[in-house]
Amino acid sequence: MSSLTGFGHASFTDEAGRINVELKSVNNRFLQIDLHLPYGYNWADGLIRQQVSTRISRGKVYLHLEIVDYNPNQEIIINRPLLKKLINLREEVAKESGQTLPLEFDGLLALPGVMKVDSKQINNDEMWQRIQPVLTEAIEQFAASRAREGQNLADDMRQRSVFLRETITKIEKFIPEYRQQFISKFTERITELAGKAGFDESRLGTEIAIWVDRSDVSEEITRLNSHLKELENILGTDKPAGRRLDFLVQELNREANTLSSKISDVAISQLTLDIKCEIEKIREQAQNIE
Repeated sequence: MSSLTGFGHASFTDEAGRINVELKSVNNRFLQIDLHLPYGYNWADGLIRQQVSTRISRGKVYLHLEIVDYNPNQEIIINRPLLKKLINLREEVAKESGQTLPLEFDGLLALPGVMKVDSKQINNDEMWQRIQPVLTEAIEQFAASRAREGQNLADDMRQRSVFLRETITKIEKFIPEYRQQFISKFTERITELAGKAGFDESRLGTEIAIWVDRSDVSEEITRLNSHLKELENILGTDKPAGRRLDFLVQELNREANTLSSKISDVAISQLTLDIKCEIEKIREQAQNIE
């Protein structure tokens, strides 16, 4: 099980240059890969996306590829017409304003479209052979980071699952006493209202039976325990499980709401509220799982 957040980095340097790859991710329902590639390396876009998507199924992933080329055949290309226009513009503005404007040549070269560094005769296949191992190492570190975080999240949800089981057990112990108290108070109240006129005991028994059936939460408790068992199974898998967790938490929440609506006892209602709060915490953690 992996988290949706993680970080990975790898680099390699040899006589031909230096390659750096950095990955980081945040939560996202689907897989979204944002690539930041050096100028002239758009050809690697599809290859990188394919390799990343084989290891990652969800999350918004930011990947930055940096390449420093030591190639002696690099060529500096200056857009001279644009550079001349910028210099002339500086002179025109200086005349109009009557002020001397400083001219920083390095600042002009840094403007978009003025200068670029081009490496001649780059072999894409050979370059990919240099990039791929670095990318693979960065992805492995990234995946390991997400796995560690995912394990921490899974441990937290396991602890909350234990709390839920213990709370459900407490509710089960309260229910027989709650039923008996209700039957006693209900019978006493009906007897008091009926007075000397008397009342139909069979009718009273029928009403009590109907109430007992409506307030029966054995099915909800059984399903809650079943869902918690499934939660343990999901937390033990090493496959992407975020969507399964989302669905399971919805089911847990629905059963807790049904249980709460059937029971009016103060003590049981408080325990049910504790269950809802804990399910909400599990839901928040599940949103961080791939």
